Amino acid sequence: MSLTDSLLGTSPVRRAAYAVGLIALFGIVFGFTWSQAIIVAAVVLVGESAELARPLPGLDERHFRLVLGLVAVAAGGVAYWAQGDATVAAVGVGGGGWLLLDALYSLREGILSGDDGMAEADSSEVFLSMQVGHLVAEELKDGPKTVPELADACDMTESRVREALDYHEQADTAYRDGGQWHLDESKIGPWAFVRDNTRRALARFFRPFRLFVPS
Repeated sequence: MSLTDSLLGTSPVRRAAYAVGLIALFGIVFGFTWSQAIIVAAVVLVGESAELARPLPGLDERHFRLVLGLVAVAAGGVAYWAQGDATVAAVGVGGGGWLLLDALYSLREGILSGDDGMAEADSSEVFLSMQVGHLVAEELKDGPKTVPELADACDMTESRVREALDYHEQADTAYRDGGQWHLDESKIGPWAFVRDNTRRALARFFRPFRLFVPS
């Protein structure tokens, strides 16, 4: 059975039974409170549906993020109303609210999940690109070099080296001066990695709140 048939052929009764089973599993076996079990089960169900629907033509994963956010907010409200569980309510409303804003902003700006450069790339291709990028950076530590010199030193094609240099240039870790490439060592290393990734994580976290900024 194909993935499409599996998703579209799942009856509401089977989905409901699956949901009840998840709630019982988390509530009885793992000792979650019932409100916590309901929230976790809801997140699993909606998240699973989003993953299954991703390859289907005509379906937008941003709509599933919107639904997931609504479910999380609703579950957080139910948790607080039914059991006064402020922690679960805060997680549900906070996390769900962020997902809602993120989905709405992505829809407004036309941002797709595959717009992050290498998000859709094959894992082996990503690994190879990382290796080439590392080799290029190591060679540039010894001094400026041209593309042919880097290709010869790394035993790679010039096109591969150019791809790695394009990445370094976008990351501001290397720059070109004439025909030679130079490495900016102040922007590489553990501290630079932590700094740059923290900046990216914060930018990603605050991106949905641009929804309140007039376009």
